[in-house]
Amino acid sequence: MLSKKEIRFIEFWKEQREGSALKYYLLYTIAWGLLIVFGLFFGMILIGKISMIPIPADNPKIAVILAIGFPAGFFCTWLSRSRNERLYRKLLEKLKKN
Repeated sequence: MLSKKEIRFIEFWKEQREGSALKYYLLYTIAWGLLIVFGLFFGMILIGKISMIPIPADNPKIAVILAIGFPAGFFCTWLSRSRNERLYRKLLEKLKKN
């Protein structure tokens, strides 16, 4: 027997799977990437590695933050999609057994 939470997850993930995987990766990579970039940027401001007032000396540091943020965003997207897909298949197997 599936719980309400598991049934809701199956419905949610079934809806997510109907769309294109490319669109999913693009949307969530940008979302996660921006979150990570802003987190790193403000973290660097707080520890004093980047000035609050934009100066040209900070441009390489900002480029590194961008170069880290969006690949990390893709990794988070890939990880969450893989985990959700694995859980979805596991729940469908559980549903078929009952």
